Amino acid sequence: MEDVEARFAHLLQPIRDLTKNWEVDVAAQLGEYLEELDQICISFDEGKTTMNFIEAALLIQGSACVYSKKVEYLYS
Repeated sequence: MEDVEARFAHLLQPIRDLTKNWEVDVAAQLGEYLEELDQICISFDEGKTTMNFIEAALLIQGSACVYSKKVEYLYS
């Protein structure tokens, strides 16, 4: 997960300055992660699952947070 934390740090850590949220291309970041997920083979037999659901949930949560800050900035 350390590699993911480094690459997606701007999605995992809150950005205090609302204007800096515009520098984050949420769609591109999620697209990049989706391409990685396409390469993963998910199997539910004998614990061979390589999908990290916690990592995926954190990226979705962080993306939603960045997007909501963009909406908040537009509204204010």
